[in-house]
This record gives sequence, C-alpha cells and structure tokens, in this order.
Amino acid sequence: MKLKIGTRGSKLALAQTKMVVEMLEKEGHEVEIKIIKTAGDIMKDKPLHEFKGVGAFVRAIDTALANGEIDVAVHSYKDVPNFRVEGTKISAVLKRDSPCDALISRDGKKFDELKQGAKIGTSSLRRKAQFSRLRGDISFQNLRGNLDTRLKKLKEGLYDAIIVAETGIQRLGLKINYQSFSPEVIVPSPNQGIIAVATRIGEENLVSFMNDEKTWIESQVERIITKELGFGCAIPFGVYAKVRGERIKVICEVLAEKYFRIEDSISKYSITEALEIARRVRDGR
Repeated sequence: MKLKIGTRGSKLALAQTKMVVEMLEKEGHEVEIKIIKTAGDIMKDKPLHEFKGVGAFVRAIDTALANGEIDVAVHSYKDVPNFRVEGTKISAVLKRDSPCDALISRDGKKFDELKQGAKIGTSSLRRKAQFSRLRGDISFQNLRGNLDTRLKKLKEGLYDAIIVAETGIQRLGLKINYQSFSPEVIVPSPNQGIIAVATRIGEENLVSFMNDEKTWIESQVERIITKELGFGCAIPFGVYAKVRGERIKVICEVLAEKYFRIEDSISKYSITEALEIARRVRDGR
C-alpha cells in the first residue's frame, strides 16, 4: 500500500517531510507526498497570536488525516496545539535539532552591534519581549512568511535584521551568517526544533520505529508545562527541557506584565514535578 504523507508546501516543510519519507522508504514503504494549504499559509498578513490556538499550520492537515485523505502527517511540533483533531495523535518525534533562535542581519552585524533603533522583523510576541529585555531601543516590525520570503524582505532593506529558528537555516542547508542564541539566554518556544509525526489512532506502528525517546521526553515535559500554564499565543513565554541522565533541566520564563523566570531540575519521568514547575511559574513564586 502506498502511504500518503501530508505536509505544508514550504521548502522547510518539504525538507522536514523528506526526512520522514526516507525513514519510511527504508522500512519498505512506497510513499507519496500530498501538499495541504493551512490557514497560516493562506492568511499570511495576520499575526500568529491572533489565530488563538486553532493550530494555524496544523488543523487542515490533521483533518485530512482523520478523513483518510492522507495516512501520515508531518508537523513542526511547536505549531501543534494541545488539542487534537479527533481520531489522530502524535505517534513519533524525530531527534531534536537546534532549539535556538537565530538573528540574521542585513550587513552581518551581531545583535549588540546593530544601530540605535534598528528594525527587527518578527511576528513572535515571545521574541519581541525577550530581545527587548536585552536592548530597549530596538524597533520590532511584524514579519510573516516562509524563510525564503523573510530573507528576501531582509535583503530588500525592509529590516535591519530578522529573527528565525536556527533549525530552519540548518535543515535547508543555507550558507549564511547568523548569530545563534543559547536556550539559557533566549528561552525557545515549547518544542522548537522538533519534527512531529501524526497518524490515526490505532495506526501508531506505521511510524513508531522513528521515535527518539530522549526528544519525546523533552517534548512532553514542555507540553505538560505549556498546557498547565494555559497561556496560548497571546502571552509571551518560553519553555525548554533538556534530558541530563536521569534528571531533566527545565527553564521557563513568562514575559507579561511581570517578568518571571525559573530554572530547576526534575525527575525524568515525573509528571507531578513538571506540573509543579508550571504552577510556580503561573503563580510567580
């Protein structure tokens, strides 16, 4: 049976899907890619936080999965909301790539070297809040579109710099200069750098062989904390989990009316401890 793989049509989405396709083909499957347009692809001028958790880049693909139009869906896990389209589930995650944010400037300057009042392109409330804490003079301008579109607008002089996910640069093999920011400095979005693979419930075995256990644990800790916080996209926050032996380092920060950040270590398989971190962050203690 030929497996139909659903994905967005951007270069980055297709590069990510290719990774999944290669794994499936090694298992002997014949694979066909089906490109599906999502709300986030169609409404490119609308800031992402205004979609209010509807899964702008995900829902149309998962609906096609539930309806049997495709057999497997490939997502950037950071785009996947906590609620699922009925009958579907995330059945595997690939080994995590870089979770870091990256700044690309038009003339190769680093963040601290940008001119006073420099214009930075990003539509992320989190990134705006985090980088504003590092420099209060920066001007932020909304920027949507795939990575090629963003780089083109940068080159055209609409921005002095743009902020993107480092993993996108790496997965596309772009040979450009950029500045990477450690997750300890700029705490990333939950699940940034992770590719998620969805199937219908009961068909998990199609892709379960490609699941990376360490990444799965990190992703679930980040999602547990995010769900417990209940913020959605309207409040800027970052969550990052890193497995270290039998413990997990967790960093979480909220950049709303009051700034709050917590760094802690929890047991590897303790949902209770992850929930407790979320409650401490939410209560600001």
